[in-house]
Amino acid sequence: MTAVLGCFVVGALASLLATRAIIAFAWRLKILDWPDGWRKLHPAPVPRLGGLGIMAAVIVPISFLLFFPKMSAVSLVLEREIATVTSLLALSALSTALGAVDDIVGLRAKVKLAAQIGIGMLAYLAGFQIQAVNTLFGGVWNLGVFSMPITILWFVGCMNAVNLLDGLDGLAAGAVLFVCLTLILVSMHFFNVLAMLLLASVSGAILGFLVFNFPPARVFLGDSGSLLLGTLVAILSLVGTSRKAETAVGLLIPLVALGLPIFDTGLAILRRWYKKLPIAEPDRRHIHHVLVAMGYTQRRTVLLLYGVSVLLCIAALIITLGRNEATIIIIGSLIIVAIVATRVFTGLSFRDIVNRIHSANSEREAARTARHVVSRVIRQLGSVVSDQDAWKFCCEAFAALNVLNAKLVVRRGSNVVNFSWERDETGGSAKAKMTGDTCSIRLGMSASHGESGHIEIVKALVVPMPASDILTLLKELRDALVEREQSLAGRFGQDGARG
Repeated sequence: MTAVLGCFVVGALASLLATRAIIAFAWRLKILDWPDGWRKLHPAPVPRLGGLGIMAAVIVPISFLLFFPKMSAVSLVLEREIATVTSLLALSALSTALGAVDDIVGLRAKVKLAAQIGIGMLAYLAGFQIQAVNTLFGGVWNLGVFSMPITILWFVGCMNAVNLLDGLDGLAAGAVLFVCLTLILVSMHFFNVLAMLLLASVSGAILGFLVFNFPPARVFLGDSGSLLLGTLVAILSLVGTSRKAETAVGLLIPLVALGLPIFDTGLAILRRWYKKLPIAEPDRRHIHHVLVAMGYTQRRTVLLLYGVSVLLCIAALIITLGRNEATIIIIGSLIIVAIVATRVFTGLSFRDIVNRIHSANSEREAARTARHVVSRVIRQLGSVVSDQDAWKFCCEAFAALNVLNAKLVVRRGSNVVNFSWERDETGGSAKAKMTGDTCSIRLGMSASHGESGHIEIVKALVVPMPASDILTLLKELRDALVEREQSLAGRFGQDGARG
């Protein structure tokens, strides 16, 4: 234990010095996080690249034990597992470098995700693998061919979970510190000296960084720090167990302890799905944003969420190490808390979610029916000559698309042909017209000799199918009408086309 405490203290002192140097370095090169008045509410620019300081601090105590083996008998453990230690430091350096590049020049989300997948694959090849997991009540599941994808998913998930939690000063670093301390207890349970030494070094490095990162922060983690901490959590949760069959113990600790960002991400996806917004669209409805909006200061919000993280860590310990009746009670309690929190932070009840699912099914069915009708109408337009019959078929398509009224104008030389159609004003159609909840769409019809007319439609804003699907099908119908006009012009001449 003396060596473990020594790694913790040396890591903390090294982090204090390294982070202070990184702050000065970031100011000199203007690598700063500027406030935007919306999501970034800090009053002045703050240096980032905090991950570089943590990375340097993690290396220091490990290097001392490796280069000065006479300082402690546990140095033999590090020497014996030098391949594991080297791989851990190399993967951590890659994650830090990836995040630093994103902090400095910015990377597209797809590029960053591809790089994270690459790091997960390298971790698998380096031996950090999830090959088998044990169930909470006995038994072992061998993953076989699924080992690599699940391992990669684990690394990508941990990196992004920490990144998503990094929304308030000190929140992400503090939560990861509690995870590491909990994993130290698990490592002690399994008498895993290597994991204890590594976790103590990481914990000390995070604590030293928090001196500058706790509200009001003088430095931010940045992506260099969040990706580094996510990678370390992913690796150390695997190193912290003694047998591959006990992998579930190591995985469940960070999975439950980082339940806050995982749950927050789930709420964000649920919220945007319900409101039919893009999943990746940022907003200010994350849990920490809501608490700040309720009047809590940033410091109090962070302390409150620290308390939640500690409770989750305790729950994870009881679940993984107890494996008795208390496990069922705790899991049930967590489920109830999650349901209540979903209601509080999204305003959605179970009935709302069921109705939204039903609405989504109705939309898909309406779109499928409309697609079938429009496809049939397009085929019929290719063979019909009479304008009246063509318009009759078009009206069938408009009805399937829930259009309120439509107008077709076709120019043939000096002649102009007009058709109009209006839906029966019953039910939702009449209500939409009365309240004005409608919009108009005009689609031009361009032929080889110039514009040959246009289609104008009015539709309700709320219809049982996505607006994008309606517009796509309307364009397909318009294109079919243009082809029909060109065909008639070729057969009978532009001015002599028969009605």
